[in-house]
Amino acid sequence: MKHFILISCLIFGISCSEPKKFEDSYKETVLLQYLMTANAPQETCESMITNKDLCFKAYATAIGTTFTETTASVKTSTCQTMLSNAAYKNMSGIAQTCAFNCQVTDWKSKTDSGVCTKSTIPALIESSLIGSGVNACLRSCFSSTNNQINADQIPLYLLFNNIQNGD
Repeated sequence: MKHFILISCLIFGISCSEPKKFEDSYKETVLLQYLMTANAPQETCESMITNKDLCFKAYATAIGTTFTETTASVKTSTCQTMLSNAAYKNMSGIAQTCAFNCQVTDWKSKTDSGVCTKSTIPALIESSLIGSGVNACLRSCFSSTNNQINADQIPLYLLFNNIQNGD
């Protein structure tokens, strides 16, 4: 009889629980993504510049010219400037790292797929500014911090927009 009561309570408890909602799963996924993102904005920013350089070097090699890679000191100062500009300075280190990782992935993808050898440098830059992959990735960075970003704001977080503006 004890077992019957125990099993009945267990079955009743399971049947009364509310099913997991899509929103709960989404929140858990976003939170997990946020927690798994490293807090290394300076290093990730420098990696972004390194990957951009690899792409530009592949382009230069393809057309028979040379490309001078960005020096370590220039990478450091460029990233320090970017991290202190208006777009980045109020973000958490994890959100900054996430935004830079989006661009690291974009440049690696272009290099790995051979796009860098087939496009001009202006076209490569433009594809980063308007690429749906980068845009979606940046949106996920902001959603993980419970913020929203609109299409007009996305270019503010991209490497070349910051360099062109002198920030």
